[in-house]
Amino acid sequence: MKLTDFFIMMACCLAWGGNFVVSAWALGNYPVPPFMLAAIRAILVLLLMGWVLFQTRPEKVGLLLIVCACVGPIHLGFLYTGLQTASASGSSIISQILIPFATLLSVAFLGERVGWRRSLAIIGAIIGVVIMVYEPGALRFDIGLIYIIAAYFALAVGSVVMKRVGNVDWKQYVTWMALVVLIVMAPASLVFEAGHAQIWAEAKGPLLIAAGYAAICVTILAHGQYFRLVRAYDISQIVPLTLMTTVFACILGVVFLKEQIYLRYLLGAVLILPCVLYIARKQTIVIIPED
Repeated sequence: MKLTDFFIMMACCLAWGGNFVVSAWALGNYPVPPFMLAAIRAILVLLLMGWVLFQTRPEKVGLLLIVCACVGPIHLGFLYTGLQTASASGSSIISQILIPFATLLSVAFLGERVGWRRSLAIIGAIIGVVIMVYEPGALRFDIGLIYIIAAYFALAVGSVVMKRVGNVDWKQYVTWMALVVLIVMAPASLVFEAGHAQIWAEAKGPLLIAAGYAAICVTILAHGQYFRLVRAYDISQIVPLTLMTTVFACILGVVFLKEQIYLRYLLGAVLILPCVLYIARKQTIVIIPED
């Protein structure tokens, strides 16, 4: 890998890690509702990239829309709901469950094989997740992190279905996804979230900062470069580097949000990250990046 491309990939991971922090800051400290945030993010993407919708229509639009639904409104709905209570650092560690999920789904639906070593790595990662989400003494699980797990299961489904879509330009992918997000999230916000005018008056700044950061830095810039690198290099070179997203998110969460790194987070990370790194080295499907 060229040194410049390595640093570009690190910049993508920094952008994705920062998205956990910015979203957790806006959703956890201000009256910013998750569906409204997702809808405004989609509007900003369409304002900047909407012209792509008028270009040549991609092949297999039906499958593309399924991918967009999983990666867009389903993933973002669970992700932003979870980040209302879950920490950015804990969420970023949990997000690595995407790779074991995608591996299991690729076995079930794409006919890929998983050897005993990868099977042990998947089991280890899942045990690490259970350690992280369980709250000792409370006899319950951290509901915010449960939502994050659901978000990344949806993302894994989208990643596997994307293998059936074929070669889709990144501009078409992000633009069609934004359109699906807007179609679903705008009505959902009107139905399930109230007081939009008051929210706009009280939290317009954090709402626009979080939506703008996610639209420009994550959806357009980071995703665009990621798909360029996926075409240029082997997946086995690219996917393991995405583990740096967790590192950046944890550092930024502690520095800017004064988050506490619980012992169960460290124990979970000790199991999850090495297991995911091993799985990623053998991974062949395209993993859609963090949102």
